[in-house]
Amino acid sequence: MNYWLLKSEPSVFSIDDLAVAPTQTTFWEGVRNYQARNLLRDR
Repeated sequence: MNYWLLKSEPSVFSIDDLAVAPTQTTFWEGVRNYQARNLLRDR
């Protein structure tokens, strides 16, 4: 099983936002690097 830890600016999505999310997961929007996007999508 793979886990991904991705960074976001606190003003966009903070650790507090993640803590109150129902399953403590969220979507990663705005991926601009196609190689990174494909890696995340395909695994």
